[in-house]
Amino acid sequence: MKLLIADDNPVWRNLISAAVENWGYRIESASDGNEAYGYLRSEDPPRLALLDWLMPGMEGVEICRRIKQDPEHPFTYIILLTSRDRDEDMIQGLDAGADDYLTKPIVAPLLKSRLAAARRIIEAVPPMKWTKPQIEGFEIDHLIGRGAFATVWKGTHRSSGKPTAIKIIRADLATDLVFERFAREIQVMRKMDHPGIASIYASHLERDLAYYAMELVEGESLANYIASEAPRATRIIEMMAKVCDALQHAHDHGVIHRDVKPSNIMVGKDGQPKLVDFGLSKSMFRTKLPTSNSSTHDGAVLGTPLYMSPEQARGDAESVDHRSDLYAVATMLYLFLLREHPHGALSMSREETIHAIATTSPRPATEVNPKFNPQLEAILSRCLADNPDDRPQTAGQLATELREFLNERAASRSQAPRPQSLDD
Repeated sequence: MKLLIADDNPVWRNLISAAVENWGYRIESASDGNEAYGYLRSEDPPRLALLDWLMPGMEGVEICRRIKQDPEHPFTYIILLTSRDRDEDMIQGLDAGADDYLTKPIVAPLLKSRLAAARRIIEAVPPMKWTKPQIEGFEIDHLIGRGAFATVWKGTHRSSGKPTAIKIIRADLATDLVFERFAREIQVMRKMDHPGIASIYASHLERDLAYYAMELVEGESLANYIASEAPRATRIIEMMAKVCDALQHAHDHGVIHRDVKPSNIMVGKDGQPKLVDFGLSKSMFRTKLPTSNSSTHDGAVLGTPLYMSPEQARGDAESVDHRSDLYAVATMLYLFLLREHPHGALSMSREETIHAIATTSPRPATEVNPKFNPQLEAILSRCLADNPDDRPQTAGQLATELREFLNERAASRSQAPRPQSLDD
């Protein structure tokens, strides 16, 4: 079996290669992330990869995330290598789709057993697609997404004829933590009943079969919609107000999303945004019971770095509440309207982004564009405040402020002698 070993340290790369060759693997080696990504994107890619977490060009965790998020890519078993032995790093790697995680220095017998286990899994998985499942009450069509522990299939609900997205967990591979998170995601989705949140139709949760079927939003992510349609600034603001409506519904039901980002907002063919993926959600209701082993990870840095609030970036679980979601909304608006990140993080690594958000103040919008509307800048500045108490206190309040801004702008345009833009 072909094995990719990617590590910028030639000593580690050569040591691992020398050991692995004796175990019957065909080696491809890479000294930086871009070279490793090229191997995995080739016509005959390795199906087993050892990726160093930190590499020049592209980090191993980012390579993993890209490979796992590509539904057309053949199943690749990825083991991340790192010298840091922290629970939050392991969780971050697993959230990126890694199948396994090893810390340096690596003991040869342990590596050999891990590779053998990986090989058994790879040989059980068809090269190009995971086996089509059989779910009672649903007609399964084709695969539309795949991660380390779950697949997402397009299907049809037989009794209603509604198109569905069916997320199925690979319970045989999932850890207890992953299984608990999946169960929580189902519980959260069942609470929701709002036009701005994708609905759940059915679910089943047992160790031999765990899935949920939800409304299939036939459209594209907000990121793709903005890129392809190039909507006017007022349209973007209007859509963000609707996202706030959906968040208010979630918050009213005691749920903080914690991973609000453009790829977790789908835009249907009707042009309306819908919030999806509550996999990292957290209850707003605090328990006084002793903390369980699984819940101790709430302090870990979870979510997508670009849209994190400062309290999330600092891993301050006690301060993460519904106002962290509002910080994410404001960050999206800032990016869409100014094409810059409030903390200048577009060209930073994940670690640098987290550090910047945790320790620096956001750049005022008028510093990026001196003509930016001051009223809108004031709204964004409040949402991006380091202290959650200085932000709007509810998603509904933010939605109201955005709509008031649009209404006042429309009124001023109707009275103005010439057309105005958001830059006026």
